Amino acid sequence: MDSKNSRHNNKQIIECEQVIENISSTNKHTEEEFQNFMHRVTEIEKIVSKLASSDTKEQEVGQILADKILDKRTQVVISDQEELKIKTNRTVINKYSINESTSDPNKMGQEAFMKSIEKDANERAADRKIRNERAETLKRIGNGAFKEGDYEKAVTYFTKAIEQRKDSTVLWNNRALSYMNLELFEKALHDCEWALKVNDSNLKALLNSAKCYKNLHNEEKCKEFIKLAREKNPHFKKFVDDFEKDLGTIDIIDDV
Repeated sequence: MDSKNSRHNNKQIIECEQVIENISSTNKHTEEEFQNFMHRVTEIEKIVSKLASSDTKEQEVGQILADKILDKRTQVVISDQEELKIKTNRTVINKYSINESTSDPNKMGQEAFMKSIEKDANERAADRKIRNERAETLKRIGNGAFKEGDYEKAVTYFTKAIEQRKDSTVLWNNRALSYMNLELFEKALHDCEWALKVNDSNLKALLNSAKCYKNLHNEEKCKEFIKLAREKNPHFKKFVDDFEKDLGTIDIIDDV
């Protein structure tokens, strides 16, 4: 390929990498947007790879794809079999002046991409830490209310904690126990189901489910969950046996 085409390819590489940076600055707000961002970055990275290839045919394909995404503002999807599919892209690509004398445009693009990913991960980690701290504070208030026998207040604060953190079996189990003490066994079962979605072998959720079904006079489902508790927690067989002997006692909440 002659020097003119080479310069053209280098310019397209740089512009493609600028597209990555532009996308990364506007698509980090939700999980869905982040996944869309990752998909588009992958497509553009493929184009950059083709433009930088030593294979003339690969470079030609890269030029076609780069022209499509840069000039016509369309979305290009590259399948594993190199089939080209062009879809309308509603994203407006901002173009900035780029220094074409950059010695290593591929390296520059990769560093910008990794920096955006790292920033996004740090922001998510910080947000998760804040939510967990809020959930812990609300849980402690709920635990205190439960121990004082104020189960309605306990439900209120466990609910607020769950809004901050939905992946905690402790929170789901604690609210379930609060509902059980209020004799709201169907609501308690719902929380046990969520706890088991987080961890399908969670012993407390399985046994509390059995206890709810017992109070709802469903002996068959009660026995089913006791059986599941034994199968999924073989090291706690004696504990399950003792539990089965006395299903009338309401369990204590988790403080952890």
